[in-house]
Amino acid sequence: MTTLSRDGLVLDPTQYAARRRETRDRMIPLRRSRRLRLGDQLLVEFENAETLTYQVQEMLFTEGITDDADVAHELDAYSRLLPSSHQLCATLFVELDDVGAVREQLRRLAGVQHAIRIDVGGERVPAEELPGPDEDGPSAETHSLHFLRFRFSDTARDAFRDPSAAATLVVDHPEYSDDCAIDGDLRKSLLADLALEHA
Repeated sequence: MTTLSRDGLVLDPTQYAARRRETRDRMIPLRRSRRLRLGDQLLVEFENAETLTYQVQEMLFTEGITDDADVAHELDAYSRLLPSSHQLCATLFVELDDVGAVREQLRRLAGVQHAIRIDVGGERVPAEELPGPDEDGPSAETHSLHFLRFRFSDTARDAFRDPSAAATLVVDHPEYSDDCAIDGDLRKSLLADLALEHA
């Protein structure tokens, strides 16, 4: 799959409203299972076709989008975040509790979206920032949400596929450093993502 399918989307707002809670209850544990926390302020959620389709569905519902061309635009925009045989994509959430200090904290963390990587098998796979679905390019500033792509070389991908090779999600920023093992069920899910053979 190189693009998201519209087959599972519900374009009638009334129909989706009737099943929205059920859909959300199904998606919450899936999305939780694809998350890693880096310290107390960063959360990384790895995307796949199911999580991205859900995001498109929610966008269509909240924005009242029903026009075929607009639906196709949203599908194309989010399809950039699909995993493939050599890439994983994720959403980075910067979680700040002190609302009054958000701007100050974001300035302190400026560039943190460029300081994240996956270490595996002696290889470093740096995160590349992707523009948001309705943005022309990566943001010059650090916000509370960013989209990331990890492009694997053949060597790094093969190491990630090797269960004996440790894989670690790392943030290495002058003001914020932490790491977390990528293992267990999440590792299995991401291995399945990297088994996809589209480019």
